[in-house]
Amino acid sequence: MCDFIDQQLGEFLTALDSMGERENTLLVFTSDHGEMLGDHGIYLKGPYFYDPVTRVPFIIQGPGVVAQGNVDALVELVDLAPTILEACGVEAHPGMQGKSLWSILRGDTKQHRQRVYCEYLDAMPFHQSPPAYGTMIRTSTHKLCVDHSHRQGELYDLNQDPGETTNLWNSPDHASVKMELMMELNHAQVETVDPLPRRIAPW
Repeated sequence: MCDFIDQQLGEFLTALDSMGERENTLLVFTSDHGEMLGDHGIYLKGPYFYDPVTRVPFIIQGPGVVAQGNVDALVELVDLAPTILEACGVEAHPGMQGKSLWSILRGDTKQHRQRVYCEYLDAMPFHQSPPAYGTMIRTSTHKLCVDHSHRQGELYDLNQDPGETTNLWNSPDHASVKMELMMELNHAQVETVDPLPRRIAPW
């Protein structure tokens, strides 16, 4: 798959060069999700929030993009659409919930989000006893995942355990961190409520 994508991308870039449009094109290379490929004893994808699934390639190049190299900012895929619109000088639709990354790409800042949110809400028919409902919050230092279907969860200290192998969900020493992240998870869920239609009445 990697070789195939590499070849197709190469042909695409060659076509842009042949048309003289490379410098006029905003290139975005990303993916909707990763694959487990045996990590944590799991293959392919599913209702999991381990980094091999939730961290994806995110490379942007084009006119106005100044920043080079790796940026450690936390971003979500919903940030892509408003980023492209701002790069094109188009105002984002009021229903969009993403945050433009254009200031990072211009090199004005390296910060974006304090945390990212993921959800898996009965997305596929494979998990029916019970259906899979899960949410996740991730900061630069910790990750909290909630398995709502089984009323269980996972908590990882990403500084000490980047491989996400030691679940601290039931650790008394991490109860305060767990509560803080549960509050952040709740805030993130509220923020995903549809902002439309816009309020026009005074109540």
